[in-house]
Amino acid sequence: MQTKEKENVSQTASLESEMHSLSARLRKARQGLSSGTIIDLTPIEQDVKGLCRSLEALPPEEASQLRPRLFGLLEEVTQLGENLRAGLSELAQLLSAASDRRKALTAYSSPPGDKP
Repeated sequence: MQTKEKENVSQTASLESEMHSLSARLRKARQGLSSGTIIDLTPIEQDVKGLCRSLEALPPEEASQLRPRLFGLLEEVTQLGENLRAGLSELAQLLSAASDRRKALTAYSSPPGDKP
């Protein structure tokens, strides 16, 4: 195998490892969201940026071999986005209900000067 081919195989193996790590991080984030844990998405964003830079450096034929795995990662990112939107919707409902209760309590509480 020529040096350039070995380098490309090494880059592809490295990218596959990066994609596996990103997939695990996405899965962990979704699990954390489902248990109510606050998730820091910064490491995921950094992983995605690094992966994109590495993919751009590959020759097109090498990059195209990774396409099925990339589509899988895209699906995982989409699922995480859906989980985040669902959590945001649930939070909005809880905040609205709390606001409604506060308004009701305020409306039915006695004025400050009317205490016996």
